[in-house]
Amino acid sequence: MLIAAPSQQQLIERADRYIAAHYREPLRMPDLARHCHVSVRTLQNLFVVQRGEPPLKALRRFRLRQLHAQVLAQPKLALRQHYAHCGLIGSAADRAFFLELYGLSVREHQLASRRRLKRLPPPQPSNTAQAA
Repeated sequence: MLIAAPSQQQLIERADRYIAAHYREPLRMPDLARHCHVSVRTLQNLFVVQRGEPPLKALRRFRLRQLHAQVLAQPKLALRQHYAHCGLIGSAADRAFFLELYGLSVREHQLASRRRLKRLPPPQPSNTAQAA
């Protein structure tokens, strides 16, 4: 019985799932390619054709999206902790790509998130708490 090879889209989706599950860890191309059961060159070519960027740039993009969301959710946490939690080191390349993606630096995003947090109205008591 022959088993059909996965389509290019299925391979990309497999890589995406692996990245989402392991983005906090040091990921290397050979690990990602091995998980997808293809060579590093095949994975590189597949990402460039399907996504227009190499897999390591897609990984960095994913990590920076996580960083953006985490800073928004916890703006008081130190940036180095956010970076570490997302598998980043806060390199110049990380900061430059964040700026390219979001139009502001990570620090500016953190400060804006802190200001937003201060402007939130205090929580209103629920109806059940008022009835007591």
